[in-house]
Amino acid sequence: MPNNLPPFLRAAIPAAWLAAFLYLAFKGATVAPPSNAALFALAASGAAYFALFEPARVQRLMREHRAVLAAAALLALAILLSEAAGKLRGTAPPHPLPPQAGLLLCLPALALFLMEGRALRAVVAVICAVCVWHFAAMPIEAVLGAKWSWHPIVELLPRVAGPLNYQASGLAWQAYYFPGLFLPLFYLAWGPIYEKRVFPDLAVSHRMLLALPFVWLIAAACVQSRSAFAGAMCAALLALIASSRTRQLRTWLAAGLLLAFAAGIYWYLFAENKSGAELRIAYFKLYMSDALEWRWLATGRSFYLDPDPRMMAPGMIPLQHSHNDIAQIFYSWGLPGLAAYIALWAALLKLVYSRFWVNGEYWPASALVALLPSMVTDLGFQHYEKAAFLVLLAAFCMALRAKEAAGARPALAPAPADRSASA
Repeated sequence: MPNNLPPFLRAAIPAAWLAAFLYLAFKGATVAPPSNAALFALAASGAAYFALFEPARVQRLMREHRAVLAAAALLALAILLSEAAGKLRGTAPPHPLPPQAGLLLCLPALALFLMEGRALRAVVAVICAVCVWHFAAMPIEAVLGAKWSWHPIVELLPRVAGPLNYQASGLAWQAYYFPGLFLPLFYLAWGPIYEKRVFPDLAVSHRMLLALPFVWLIAAACVQSRSAFAGAMCAALLALIASSRTRQLRTWLAAGLLLAFAAGIYWYLFAENKSGAELRIAYFKLYMSDALEWRWLATGRSFYLDPDPRMMAPGMIPLQHSHNDIAQIFYSWGLPGLAAYIALWAALLKLVYSRFWVNGEYWPASALVALLPSMVTDLGFQHYEKAAFLVLLAAFCMALRAKEAAGARPALAPAPADRSASA
């Protein structure tokens, strides 16, 4: 931390900034996004703090992660330009700027703050507490309809599926918010704890930690979302198989039995009263063709969440959006937005592979696997919750340094107070 600040401010500024960001990330929602002014103020204050007091760390971050940071900045710029162009043309809907741009601009400061050992431990502890709360609340909501979550929509969607009477979520009325944030968010707590990056003295057995991802299948079933359940199952299997030291026959047998059991639950709960692939394919084609025919290909049609009567696939029920991440971003923010978004994913995947996967850490990949199904079967990055998670995951991946030896799994304790995550 900067030596020319009083000790109180050295501790208070990162804590206040991270608390504000987590509050906006967890309390905000697609149906009630936080103030853009608050997000931009966070981004500006974080950037100013490190530029004034620790410019060397900013330079190091820019040097090591220029691809991720450049893609995030370009995507934020593309979003802002697209919305400004839509307002000037009079074609953009009358809503505030989408908050995704502000979230992306918070990424550099978030990554730098998470490099501090105490800050990282505190954030992981908060994520643990939030995950425990949602794991307890969601079955109660799904069975009894007693809403325990803080989402601004107060109703739960009645839908009987076995013992579940409501399509419930720990954050939302609709299922897609949970797999967009809290389901993959679990791995941002599980992974650093499992790898002994935080709380290295925590006495939890290896087997119990590997069982935790499968416990989250209960929460995924409660949202009655096929993409949530499939993502949770694939992420848990990846964690089990990839993290197993020996990968003996019994590991593969256990994975096979779990997969068969999950397939049975999936069929029992979700086989009926759900729209099929033909609906999503029809809307994907509709939005892609319309995006290509739109003369303002460089800016798109702007951000839509309300139903657009012009965008109804013939013979299909009306939808609010394309139900596909790529098609929706191309439609809304044009070719530059789509190119920057693909570049962000490419840079993030490269970071996950080079810093974690090749060194025997698989939790960032599990988090992405848990998220991915809901990105291609429903609205993706334009859901606030999914954008918040991608920014959090990218910040975690940039903040945590690679381990020295692949597959060795040493007990890597946090480094001294202000450099643990980057040591």
